[in-house]
Amino acid sequence: MQRAWGAGVTSDIKTMQLYPRAERILVELRARGLADDVALRVEDLTPFDQLHYHGTEALDAAIERLGIGPEARVLEIGSGWGGPARYLAARTGARVTAVELQEDYHSIGAQLSTRAGLGDRVTHVRGDFLTVDLPRAGFTQVVSWLALYHIPDRPVCLAKAFDLLVPGGAFWAEDLVRLAPLPPEGDADLARHMFANSLVDPASYDLGLVAAGFDDLSAVDMTDNWRAFTAERLAAFREGADAYQARHGAEGRRAIQMFYEKVAGYFADGVIGGTRAMARKL
Repeated sequence: MQRAWGAGVTSDIKTMQLYPRAERILVELRARGLADDVALRVEDLTPFDQLHYHGTEALDAAIERLGIGPEARVLEIGSGWGGPARYLAARTGARVTAVELQEDYHSIGAQLSTRAGLGDRVTHVRGDFLTVDLPRAGFTQVVSWLALYHIPDRPVCLAKAFDLLVPGGAFWAEDLVRLAPLPPEGDADLARHMFANSLVDPASYDLGLVAAGFDDLSAVDMTDNWRAFTAERLAAFREGADAYQARHGAEGRRAIQMFYEKVAGYFADGVIGGTRAMARKL
């Protein structure tokens, strides 16, 4: 169990079926002849280490809009296996700090960055973003992909992100938002399967950034795009489920398929949507 965050807040991220078995990425690499002791290219990893929607296409959008280059000092909140952090560092030459709550994802992510020759560009930090010690005004960009809705105490989270940026620094998040209320049992189901601890409506999302001190806010509604993406992802997984089971076992298949079904269902039912938010610290 991770540390308890208080009444009504999901405290164990492993209730979300996407997150057990962090070692499954190593299984995928081995299946492609990439043993645990061989060097890797970032291109070997990107088919597997991007836990958000649209993979490196989404990262390229952030690189272009934020102007990330070799002098950038980027902080990623909720880095998972470190896929986005490695891609940003490899493509732009930036130095990236990758903060991840889960010890197993953090540990495997750090190993993969070393194997990819990026140990000098990507710094992996294991901890709760709300409490982990990071340098004030130490980053030119703070970024996150499908992670902030996991973190409770949203005002504290956004205020800390603001504080960590240099003046003129930029914030970027692709995140889930709430579109419709649910009965208590539905909320409990959403919290369990999505680890949803601060899911707010789009207007509240934007207002939260303003309240934290951000300016020059722009937001893109990603709901229709992500509804289609999650439906297509589920269909593709079902088509290849037998092959996935051969690599990961029946329980591994069941967990991922259930997660994909839950997410596609929440989108299809109009319960959740998506946003791509950009703002600056002026």
